Amino acid sequence: MVSPRPTPTTTRGELRVYLGAAPGVGKTFAMLDEARRRSERGADVMVGCVDTRGRPNTQRQLDQFAAGRTLPEHLDVGSLVAARPRVVLVDDLAHRNPPGSPREQRWQDVDSLLDAGIDVITTLDVQHIESLTDPVRRILGRLPTDQVPDEFLCRAEQIELVDVTPEAIRRRIAHGNVFDGDELDTVTAELYESNAFAELRALSLFWLADRLTAGADDPREARERVVVAVTGSPGSDAVIRRAARLAQRSRAQLIGVHVRRPRDRATSRAVDAHRGLVVHVGGSYHEVEGTHVGTALIEFAETERATQLVLGTSGRRRIDELLGGSIINDIIRQAGRIDVHVISYPTAERHRAGWRWSSNPAISRPRQVTAWAVGTLLMALLTISLIEVRDSVAVATALAMYLLVVVSVAAMGGRGPGLTAAIIAPLLANWFLVPPLHTLRVNDADNALSLVVFVSVAVIVSGFVSVSARLAAAASRSRQEAEALAALAGTGGTDPLQSITDQLQHSFRLDGVSVLRVVDHSGAYAMEASSGPLPPTSLDNADFHESIGAGVVLAARGRTLTTDDHRVLRSFIQQLTRALEQHRLAEVAAQADALEQADALRTSILRAVSHDLRTPLAGIKASVSSLRQHDVDWPESVRDDFLETIEEETDRLTAIVTNLLDLSRLQAGALRPALRRVALEEVLPAALHSLGRRADAVELDLPADVPDVWADPALLERIVANLVSNAITWSPADRAVRVRAAQRGDEVLLHVIDHGPGIHPRHRATVVQPFHRLGDAATHHGLGLGLAIVGGMTSAMDGQLDLRDTPGGGLTAVVSLPLMADSPLAASHRPQSAASGGDL
Repeated sequence: MVSPRPTPTTTRGELRVYLGAAPGVGKTFAMLDEARRRSERGADVMVGCVDTRGRPNTQRQLDQFAAGRTLPEHLDVGSLVAARPRVVLVDDLAHRNPPGSPREQRWQDVDSLLDAGIDVITTLDVQHIESLTDPVRRILGRLPTDQVPDEFLCRAEQIELVDVTPEAIRRRIAHGNVFDGDELDTVTAELYESNAFAELRALSLFWLADRLTAGADDPREARERVVVAVTGSPGSDAVIRRAARLAQRSRAQLIGVHVRRPRDRATSRAVDAHRGLVVHVGGSYHEVEGTHVGTALIEFAETERATQLVLGTSGRRRIDELLGGSIINDIIRQAGRIDVHVISYPTAERHRAGWRWSSNPAISRPRQVTAWAVGTLLMALLTISLIEVRDSVAVATALAMYLLVVVSVAAMGGRGPGLTAAIIAPLLANWFLVPPLHTLRVNDADNALSLVVFVSVAVIVSGFVSVSARLAAAASRSRQEAEALAALAGTGGTDPLQSITDQLQHSFRLDGVSVLRVVDHSGAYAMEASSGPLPPTSLDNADFHESIGAGVVLAARGRTLTTDDHRVLRSFIQQLTRALEQHRLAEVAAQADALEQADALRTSILRAVSHDLRTPLAGIKASVSSLRQHDVDWPESVRDDFLETIEEETDRLTAIVTNLLDLSRLQAGALRPALRRVALEEVLPAALHSLGRRADAVELDLPADVPDVWADPALLERIVANLVSNAITWSPADRAVRVRAAQRGDEVLLHVIDHGPGIHPRHRATVVQPFHRLGDAATHHGLGLGLAIVGGMTSAMDGQLDLRDTPGGGLTAVVSLPLMADSPLAASHRPQSAASGGDL
């Protein structure tokens, strides 16, 4: 299945088209007049390429933008994109570029300008619209060499008709305002003198009216869908363009479908060309596998909820229809509420369509071939054996043995081989076993009756076996569909998009499945999810793809899907669409949650800074102001008090700023500890020493047999210092703080024990969050960052912080650190201490 590529989400320029019935109606003049008005309003307008054809009025309009310079024959897209004008003028949208140009046609150049965000104003004759090729050929008797795809025109923001009556255009030609004498040849003159111009004018009016009434808010837009059968036979291009016009007039979506036979290995070049035509006229293309074309088309149309089905006359010979039935009649009988349009074209009688009737769709081709071979062999062996004993074996017995072979062949190969065996077996018996021998005459009435009964029974049994095989195949398909849908209903988990993609690849036995998202206007894709050994990375290396959302496409590689597969695929696509929407909503929710957390953190920082930074600054300011007073002779002891206050408040301010920096590094995930084997006897004394006289009463219990830990020594020192400082702050003066180390299994536990007021268990999860203090009243105890920073540092070293009750009252902070160097984080951290220099 191939659908149009999803439109990139980047900003695209606007396209305005001036449409006319033929050259000379005033399209170029109207385009230049529009450009003049935009330029007067301040827009930056540049001329890409304009052909005035020597018309003086048009030349005067052009001189306002391109006076004194020669305009190129082809667009210099690179220079225009580099200049970045607001509007570019491009004449003759259907023009074919000279050989060697980067792009084959001018509309492709315009598409590149639009992708670059530049508005384009252009002109077009109605005879160059691709879906109108057939009526244009009928009107003009010839076909223009260059066409513009309807898919491209559908993306135009404005299409304006430049109209003029046949009498007016003839007067312009007569006065020399359209062509000079050398340019007006016989063919061109005949266009304006005959009814052809009037018919082209009416064609442009009808086409534009169909487009203008196909508004996105039309309620029929959602339910009208036109399916066109793509066969690859001559004349199918006319059927596709006719279907495109039907879709435009009914505001419907156009869907092309090609039914591949199970034995077809690849599509023909004609089918590939028609696939491109379907996309060019604004439709999507699909391929399904089916043994009976009519049934496959109806099932596909019903799956797509189509309201109209467009077919071409098959051109089958009468004998083919008598033997295999008419595909068109079969489709009409099964169509139900679907409107069927049969389009005839002149070449229908000169070709054979690719549609072939299949008598037994339930049995595979290799199985039928095997049945033919086995049936031939068994018939030959049985006949040879019976010839040897025909004098002693009754005809009824021989026919019973032949019936056994017929039933076996029918069970293996279905109706075709079974019916053939049922016809050949009595002929062999009559020729070799029934007197008179070696003739087809039967003299005995009993033998004749036995042959008639044999043929009847063989035919009935073959039919029953074929029906049974078909019903068994249908039951198997239904069971597989039920299993696939049941598995789909059970998909989910933490990543439903990946789960559904895996299930789709497994259910349809595909080589690879990908969910791709367009990342820019160049057509690059980012893979959202993939499954299978060969997931496609772009639409170019996918066997089929289907749009499942704005800028998102499902691409797959592998076998061609059947109509039954296509029906189940609809359910998978619906689930993928829901999963994408859930994924988008989850991202929005995560962003909202992150913004909420950031806002709460910002509010906490502002509140804490407003309270806790002002106090030390105020103390420093007051002490410095007092020392600078020259009219007061401060005693030496008072001056020392002032200096001590400045030093203490500066240390306090430094600690606050350091904690804020530590928190920012932790929040940003920038902490990269340098883990190594560390002895506690080198870290714990250094941590206590950094606290100065406050740590004089701390009791250190460090057994000699405590093993080394796996940690960053600088971070561990900061952790111990913060915990001990916090314990000293809250402990009563008559109770010492204890620091104890002990081994437990493959880790070492550091206990920092105080006998202060402690923390209630329900508050312990709160106090390890930034800017949380119990009661939040004692501002002289800091910003409430100590435990949050300790917890973050401990986690960064693959450790854990635990807050417990101290027996007899108080709080015990327990830091657990791993012993071995095979810590999961050891190999991923840089060998440079993150805490070197005193800054996290």
